[in-house]
Amino acid sequence: MPYDIVRFCKKVLVLRPASLLLFCVLRNCVPTTIPVGTFRTECHDHHFWLTVKSNFLGHMVRFDIEDKGSVHFLSHQRAAECGYTMIFNSYGDLVLRASFLACYVDNKKDSEFRLHLWFVNKEADGKDMAYPVLLSCRLQQPWSPRQIVCEENYMEVSVKKEISTASHQGLKWTDSSNLVPEEKGDGLKAWQVAFHKPEYPGGESMPLRDAQVMGYHINTTDTRIILRCPYSSVMSYMLQERGVPVEVVRASIFYHHMRKVFKVDVSVACTMNKATMDGEHIVGTFPQVLSPLVSGSFRDRGIWIGVDTRLLNECSIKEFGYKIGLQNGVVQVRIPFGAKGVHIKSHVVDRKYAQSSSIDLFYVHQWKDSQWALTHHLSFRPLKTLYVPKTPIFINNTMPSEKMFSVTLGTFPHDVSLRNVTIGDEPLSLLETIDLGIKIFLVPFKNGTHAYQLKVPFSNLLISQKSTDGGYRRYTLRVTFVLDISPHGEVFHHHGTVVTDLRNVVLPRLEGKCTQEGILVLLHYGNQDFQWEMYLGNRRLDWELVELGGYLTKTGEDYFSIELPLYSLGMTYEDLSLQGLVAMVEVTLVNVETMTAEHIFAQRCRFPVKELLVCLPQGKIVVLADTSRTIPPIEPNRTTLLDQNCGPIDSDSTRALFTFSPDSCGTIRTLMGNHLVYENEVRYMEKLLPTPDPLTEEKPRYRLTVQCHYPVNDTSTITISHPFNPALTPPTAPTKEGSSHGLSLEVKENERPPNKKEWFSRQQRSSCPHC
Repeated sequence: MPYDIVRFCKKVLVLRPASLLLFCVLRNCVPTTIPVGTFRTECHDHHFWLTVKSNFLGHMVRFDIEDKGSVHFLSHQRAAECGYTMIFNSYGDLVLRASFLACYVDNKKDSEFRLHLWFVNKEADGKDMAYPVLLSCRLQQPWSPRQIVCEENYMEVSVKKEISTASHQGLKWTDSSNLVPEEKGDGLKAWQVAFHKPEYPGGESMPLRDAQVMGYHINTTDTRIILRCPYSSVMSYMLQERGVPVEVVRASIFYHHMRKVFKVDVSVACTMNKATMDGEHIVGTFPQVLSPLVSGSFRDRGIWIGVDTRLLNECSIKEFGYKIGLQNGVVQVRIPFGAKGVHIKSHVVDRKYAQSSSIDLFYVHQWKDSQWALTHHLSFRPLKTLYVPKTPIFINNTMPSEKMFSVTLGTFPHDVSLRNVTIGDEPLSLLETIDLGIKIFLVPFKNGTHAYQLKVPFSNLLISQKSTDGGYRRYTLRVTFVLDISPHGEVFHHHGTVVTDLRNVVLPRLEGKCTQEGILVLLHYGNQDFQWEMYLGNRRLDWELVELGGYLTKTGEDYFSIELPLYSLGMTYEDLSLQGLVAMVEVTLVNVETMTAEHIFAQRCRFPVKELLVCLPQGKIVVLADTSRTIPPIEPNRTTLLDQNCGPIDSDSTRALFTFSPDSCGTIRTLMGNHLVYENEVRYMEKLLPTPDPLTEEKPRYRLTVQCHYPVNDTSTITISHPFNPALTPPTAPTKEGSSHGLSLEVKENERPPNKKEWFSRQQRSSCPHC
């Protein structure tokens, strides 16, 4: 076994009675066996790994390190300087990673390593419970000439001793009594550290003691020289490597050995960018070449990735769906959202269910260059994404012939569980559902997620039933799932409604589609034999309306289709913005014998537009002006109406959107016959230098005159015009040309259907948000 877990104080006393006897007296040592699997330790890539299961963690936890009879508390700062990392992984377990070269490690010739520590659990009552642990590892992989570690809280580089001789001119050597690194009997006399930054490329040298005061831990072993420091240290600096932020510490150590001066490059560089989301992938990026660490020619020796504590081979990477690619000198690691190794965490954001994803990734890169025979670069990079809304999928699996509702809600990660359900207006615990003949199943999936399936008979008293015309009965299931998120007990709800009709006939059905020219409506006849009429808005569809509206019709064996051009009768316009014009067609299918509406259907589509004028009810006016034809170009956001205080409510690079009422923004009102005409102007006033003549009138470079014609007795009809494509202009909205170029619309009164169809009469309405 590469490690030992010490479970009893008595056992520790046998191993080290002198040093741990007092320690056990001071602490509440545990005289019982720790549950199997609570502690898991491993030896990986020159690191100790210790994992403590989340269900064993107390109110507060910490690690204390024992060395030569003394016990050392690891603060965050001290842990970073000494080579310890304490984190919670994606599963909520506590992880301790310690470098083989960390402080207080018992190091035997850089090949055998032992670490004595105490895991301390602070209970809710304030009592400390201490658990002694002994970690032991042998060197599994030989040391590379240069080893670099980018941990989550520190940077570390260790290099082989006696790299190259160097001149010691200009160096002020420290007294050997001030050396902190242990004397190994190899003749080391003094240390000097030189840091290099862009602002002083020649370097700034200092005694070892000064560097250690700034948080740099420098030490030596039998074969290695080590430099370690927290991120954002005093002598570090940032640079961009192929667009990726990198933190760098460039340093050299000079020391005496056998009457010679040796220079060791102990520079270290670590990427600092966060994970990103690209569609359904988590993406981590790493520069292929870290220029501060490469001298001369560069020869890549390979890239590997690992998840949690496992280094993945090529087959595992392919099996998990991960991808490693090189593009423009940047290595991209792409991991599918929800793939194996990815941890999904649930949360409630603004009362809605949301998910984030994370993966405990480490990245290994090896290369050769002119100075180093091999560099081994290891980065621990947990990739995490922000919480994003994730609406659960509600699937209706109901088969009417089985007379049983069947719905599925999912998928969820392991931290989501079903608390109860509400059917109709009746909240039910999971036990109560069994008594009522309601079945709830947990449906697991291979990737660790799950869903919930609910089955309710049509005959259940909580199911709404209603007899309707046409010889069928309608069953309605209204269900609310109440779900918990562990461990904090957040609650969210998901509502679903399923309606099923049992009948012997198939009623006509309406369907809509968006086309480039307008909206297509399809009527599927069904198999019920009755006479029907179709209404578009409040107009009955007949051949006169087809010809007047310019509709395109087609008749098939079991369907009838009609396509309405964008600017035609029967079309309602609900919104105009820079994103386009939202048009809607409401279609009603009427049973001629009963004069009842068998089916009411609305189809909405958004169409891109460049320029448009909309005359809304009660004199509201919306203008979308296109300035792209102006030479030289103008800035749409600087256009105004006649009143220069009235600017656009929105604009882009070529268009400006205005909305105003007849009594604002300088609008001019005139009476022409039986119509009131409201006129305004979109204009662009160029800023000129002041002239001596104050009476000189400033002339606009761009003018667009707009007019709306309203009957004197007013109307509730919306009219709309596309001014530069007369072929698309509806018959009810004729266009006139202004003095430069302009828009002019006449608003007409609605035509009403015959009195026998009075049930269907309605005025066109607008839900335009600008109105």
